[in-house]
Amino acid sequence: MNKPLLLAVINSLYFQSQIEGIAQAKNIDFYFATQGEQLSQLAKTLSPSIMVVDLSGLDAEWIFKHISDINHMRPDLPIVGFVSHVQQTVRERAEKHGCKFVFTKSELVKQLPETIEKVLRKTI
Repeated sequence: MNKPLLLAVINSLYFQSQIEGIAQAKNIDFYFATQGEQLSQLAKTLSPSIMVVDLSGLDAEWIFKHISDINHMRPDLPIVGFVSHVQQTVRERAEKHGCKFVFTKSELVKQLPETIEKVLRKTI
């Protein structure tokens, strides 16, 4: 059986290292994509178990397009977005385009391990 995989688009080195640490602690592989087309292609070819997207510093239009495309292609794929606490409209758009979870940056590190655990147990 293949190891579960976390696919992420994160510009911040701090959050990349946090995600990497969480993935290693949960014994899952991880891969960081750098652009939307790559993200969509990797979502097809790698069959990730979960996807994490930093919505706070990216060009919202391209990322929402790719989230929506991936959600249509893989409706079972849990997509986790995270935003700064002041980005309420980004949060709402992310949910509309297919993010199953949207956390603030401060919530992400606390909530992601439990969310991954639920995904691996297939309880979400």
